[in-house]
Amino acid sequence: DDLGWQDVKCYDIDEPCPYETPNIDQLAEEGVKFWQAYSPAPTCAPSRGAILAGKHPARLQRTHVVGGAPPIPHDEKAWRTISPWYSGRLPISETILPEALRANGYVSGHVGKWHIAISHAAYPQPKDHGFDYTRSNIGVTRAMRPHRLTGFATSKKADPFQLDENGFPYDQNNVDALNFLKNSKDKPFFLYYATWLVHTPIHSRSEALLRKYCKKLGLAYPKDPKGWNKKGQNNPYYAAMVEMLDYYVGQLFNYLKSTDDPRWPGHKLIENTYIIFTSDNGGMEAHPGEVITDNYPLDKGKIHAKEGGIRVPLIISGPGIKTGQESNVMVNGLDFYPTILSWTGTAKPAEQKLDGADLSKLLEADPQNANLVLDDAGKVRNSMMHHFPNSAAMHSSLR
Repeated sequence: DDLGWQDVKCYDIDEPCPYETPNIDQLAEEGVKFWQAYSPAPTCAPSRGAILAGKHPARLQRTHVVGGAPPIPHDEKAWRTISPWYSGRLPISETILPEALRANGYVSGHVGKWHIAISHAAYPQPKDHGFDYTRSNIGVTRAMRPHRLTGFATSKKADPFQLDENGFPYDQNNVDALNFLKNSKDKPFFLYYATWLVHTPIHSRSEALLRKYCKKLGLAYPKDPKGWNKKGQNNPYYAAMVEMLDYYVGQLFNYLKSTDDPRWPGHKLIENTYIIFTSDNGGMEAHPGEVITDNYPLDKGKIHAKEGGIRVPLIISGPGIKTGQESNVMVNGLDFYPTILSWTGTAKPAEQKLDGADLSKLLEADPQNANLVLDDAGKVRNSMMHHFPNSAAMHSSLR
C-alpha cells in the first residue's frame, strides 16, 4: 500500500537507498523483476478494483477513492475545477478473480485492505465478491496513542504488539495471511494479501528500528512527534515501516519454502505457487507537514498520473519462470487477471471484458521480448493510458 518504485532496495538507481528489504530482494533473485511496471491508477481504490476485475478504472467508472457523491468543487480556493462523477463501489455484477477461480476448484482468501467500496466497511465486502476467507485487521499500522513516540511494542505477553524473537512487533494482518495458507495448503488456493503497510500513519511500533534508521541516516532521535521536513529518503519512521513490510512478507515466502505440499509428496508449496509482489500506486512522497519518501528520478508521486505516481515495483516468481531475470517490457496490474487464468487453466468468464494482457508466455519464454505481450486483438501492445480526472492533478497520461 503506497510502496514506491525506489523504496525497494533492488530497484535503487540513484543515491543508495537506506531502506533494507532483503526478503523482497531475494524474491527478485528467484523470479522476474520488472523495471517498467505500472499500477492501473495513481491511487489505491481504483487500482485494487481494476486488478481484481481485470478492467481499466475508466471502464469501471472508478477513477479515484471513495466516489459515489454528486460532483462538487474539491476546494473552492485551491482548485475550483469540478471532478467528474465516479462510482463509489465495484458492483457484484463484476466477476472478479476469486469468483472466476472458484469455478475451477480454488479456495480464495482476502487479507488486509479492501477499499472496493465507499468505505472500508461498506457493501460490497470480500465475501459478497466470492472470497471464502476474509480478515481486515490493520495490525501494526494502527495509530499509536497519544502520538508516535509513545506506545512502542514490548516483550510483555500482554502487549497486543508483543515483539518476537527478532524484535519485530506482532502483526495480526500478517498472521491472518499465514493462517489462510496453513488452513488452505491442501487445496488449490488464491490469496489476495493487501497489507496496510506502508500507508499513513507514518510510524514504527519498533523503537529499535526507529533508532536504527536514525543512526543509519545520521539523524538525532526525534523529540517532537509532529511532522518531518527533511527531503529525500530520510524519514526514519518510514524506513522502519518498509523494513517491517519486508520482514512480514518474508515470513510468507519462508512458509511456502519450508512447508510440504500435501497434494504433491516430496515437494514444497513454493514449487507449485506463483507469487506476484507489487504496489497499488506510486510512493506517497509527502502529505501536509511531513516528507515521507522520494520517487526520484521519477516525477511526482501518488495522486498523480506521471511516472512517480504510477510506476511500481513488480516481481513475479513461480513454476516455469526462470530465476534472476529482469525485464524492461511495459506491463500493468491489469495483466494479472488474464495471467492468473492462464496459469491455473481457468476459463475466462463469458461476460468478462479484460483490458490486460496474458503475461504467462512472456514470463516463461523470454521476459525481455515485448512481442510476447498481445492485446485482445492479438497485436503487440505498444501503449498504455491512465485516466485521472480528479483531485489537483486532473489529467490523463499516455505511455
